[in-house]
Amino acid sequence: MRKEIPIPLTSLEALAARCQPKALRAGQFVFVEGDPCLDLYIVESGRVKCYRASADGREQTMKVFDQPGDTFCVVSAFQAGHHVVTAQAMTDTRLHALDVDTIKRIACEHPAVALRLLATAGDQMKSLVALAEALSLKTATSRLAKFLCELARTEGARKGTEIQLRRDRHSVEELASMVGTVRGHISRSLKNMVRAGAIRLDRKVIRIPDLDILEQFSQENCRTR
Repeated sequence: MRKEIPIPLTSLEALAARCQPKALRAGQFVFVEGDPCLDLYIVESGRVKCYRASADGREQTMKVFDQPGDTFCVVSAFQAGHHVVTAQAMTDTRLHALDVDTIKRIACEHPAVALRLLATAGDQMKSLVALAEALSLKTATSRLAKFLCELARTEGARKGTEIQLRRDRHSVEELASMVGTVRGHISRSLKNMVRAGAIRLDRKVIRIPDLDILEQFSQENCRTR
């Protein structure tokens, strides 16, 4: 695991003094692709998805930010000058916005801040490389299985020997956006996993009785969409 780069207290105080709180309701846009990038955003609570949309309305989620301290718009702020994705609150969300001019000045004055931002951009680039690899080489079923495995580890509730995921937090449309396919493929993939005993579907939860079986689906490599 990469060691976090410590930021001196003086640097944190400089950042905190210029941060502006921003509250959003579920479904509200933080910004839209193509808009000028005026702020860097830091998550306090909630979930924000960043995605690209095609002309026909199909979405591909690039990354979800849901951990306190998650920072996004680094590339847009320092290089592009405009937003390269659309960001939308998935739940009621609280952010802190830091204007681009201030973050550039503080990064110049406080090298630790610049290094942390560089590390953040690097981590996000690694996520995009992994996403590109999955879209190119993995089946829709294996991508969905991998995503469900990740959810099981981070937000799954264990009931006895099985893990449960709340379905109201992850609609079919959202799952399709997360794994880069359409809802029809998601429905078929879920049915395939049910037949194999990797999951069980109830109206309210996805039950995962054996995570090892689900992980086997994530190892498929033949690309179909």
